[in-house]
Amino acid sequence: MDSQNSTAPSTDGARALGLVHPVDLAVTAIILTGVAYLFYETTQFDEVSPLFAQNIQPAMYPQLLLWIIGALACFLPFEHILLTKKGKNIDKDRSESVHPLTKLTIAFLVVVVLASPYLGMLLTMITICLVMPRLWGYRKLITILLFAAIFPVAVSLVFSKVLSVYFDSGIFGITI
Repeated sequence: MDSQNSTAPSTDGARALGLVHPVDLAVTAIILTGVAYLFYETTQFDEVSPLFAQNIQPAMYPQLLLWIIGALACFLPFEHILLTKKGKNIDKDRSESVHPLTKLTIAFLVVVVLASPYLGMLLTMITICLVMPRLWGYRKLITILLFAAIFPVAVSLVFSKVLSVYFDSGIFGITI
């Protein structure tokens, strides 16, 4: 297809400049900034007595996860090299604008996260399990209701009974 006849916005300015793709470099910088902030937050966790720590401090797991996210993000600016060798153009799909459903999903999840301290973990999960499938176009109501009833309860049972991890019950006090 001739690129001059295309109605999609051009990404010529965002093409890779040799080894590094500028758009991916910016995304990597944003991710690493977020990782650095969250890593700092984990350093503020209270230390647990070695008697109760079971060889792992509370900050160790989130820090390990953040190290992995940071390491993977460092490969992002170089992804275009691998894709070019496979004959793919990384900028082709980026010329399309973000689908409105993506923006609606982000807005819904932000609202749910802000409401989660009031709803508690169980009601937050049920809300997500009820709304997200409908939002994405799934219309089988019985299946959605079964999913919203079984999945959050199963997760709650695993965390509370098996792992002895308890979540906030919210202002309604609903928990398992």
